[in-house]
Amino acid sequence: MKPIIENNVAIYIPDIELEMKQAKQICDVLVSSSATIRSLSLKAIYFSFENIESFDESSVMLIAKALLAMHNKISIAVAFIGYNSKQYAKLKSLLPNKSLPLFKTKAMADLLLGLKMPPLNQTILYYDTDGMVQTLISQELKGKGYDVLSINTPQEFSEKKKQFSDKAFYLYDIYFDVAANFIPIAINNGIVTYTLYKKVDKNISLSFNIQRHNARLKEGYKVFIFDASETQNFDVAVLDFIMSLALNGKKFDAHIAVCGLNFCLADKDKLDSYKRAQIFFFDSMEECKKDSRIQELAKQHQIAEQNKKNLTKQLMAQLPIFINASLETLSSLTGGEVKRLDYKVKNYTQTGEKDIMGATISFEGDISGTLALCFSKEIVKEASTMLFGEESQSDEELLDVISEFANIIAGRSKALLAEHNISIGISLPKSYSNEEEMANLLIDKQGVQINLALNDKPLNLFLTY
Repeated sequence: MKPIIENNVAIYIPDIELEMKQAKQICDVLVSSSATIRSLSLKAIYFSFENIESFDESSVMLIAKALLAMHNKISIAVAFIGYNSKQYAKLKSLLPNKSLPLFKTKAMADLLLGLKMPPLNQTILYYDTDGMVQTLISQELKGKGYDVLSINTPQEFSEKKKQFSDKAFYLYDIYFDVAANFIPIAINNGIVTYTLYKKVDKNISLSFNIQRHNARLKEGYKVFIFDASETQNFDVAVLDFIMSLALNGKKFDAHIAVCGLNFCLADKDKLDSYKRAQIFFFDSMEECKKDSRIQELAKQHQIAEQNKKNLTKQLMAQLPIFINASLETLSSLTGGEVKRLDYKVKNYTQTGEKDIMGATISFEGDISGTLALCFSKEIVKEASTMLFGEESQSDEELLDVISEFANIIAGRSKALLAEHNISIGISLPKSYSNEEEMANLLIDKQGVQINLALNDKPLNLFLTY
């Protein structure tokens, strides 16, 4: 049985009646392929049930143990995929502690493990009866810029599937440990806090978002806290991972605080190495935030943010990409004639014109900033006619049109930047029914105002840090 290698994922799809004899053969194949999988730097291993009509419970557990052994040995994500509804219920009962994730399809697995993402302009319909899990997953996906529609009843899910047809990404019949895959992040008063769950081990690297962390470093954050106050099982190998983050962060003069460990570190040499890497340990979050060093470092970031008045060179260098993405998107979506008139570096100022609507969308990663879209209500109505075949009437409908434009322009910019090896993540767009609302976010910020014309009517983009 040879795996299919697709997007750095090995997928095993046996076409058999799964009994103990076959399961042992599969386990032998998995064990023998560990070294090859490691050498190929693959990101995940999926075992699919799509061609398995029936299975013996003991056989499934044997394969699950083999996959989990590989997960621990070579730090790779593993999952069962491709099951039907009947098999899903059975697999859930066999894995009550969610030790091995269950994903209905490969696309769902790729999304939730962060391996391959669907287009940002595609709504995610998420059906789950577990409200807590649904909330956590929805928040994570929304944080990545997706529009998530949460559904709790089979009747509503059936109705929404008829409504959206193939225009949505469907998420259902999934079963995995959310806490082991998403690490909550909070940013307050110049401090970035990662909250660890009850169990954390060497596989933290699979769920920790390095891209976001590096973006925070580049933004000038100086304090990163790992809150282990609620962690009951803390593998000391996690400290090696934190050490790697600290060493990478030294060039930014970043410091890491680990709070609430339920054991003492007695090795003096280790403690000295942590100190040299600018890692500090505190008994509690309260003690940490009262520490004078932590307070001073957090204050440095806050002052730097207040004094930040200029665009970064990195953001300015990518200006042509944002302009081209805007022209491309507006032209292809509306079918109208779009022209670039000029652009200039300036502080944001209001147009002073009536009936101005707008939207903003933020991005972070190798470069960070905000893109604002601003045009008159008359143009929004005209654009909605070209986009949807009929003129939107209510302000709510018009705001949806502006949000959609901002979202697609940012998504297209992201794709173009990726071609230049520049990676960003984008937020959900925020729309404004009048220019005053948007001005509160952008006022006095320096940026680039890009003046465009849609069918000879003015339309402005503003790119800022």
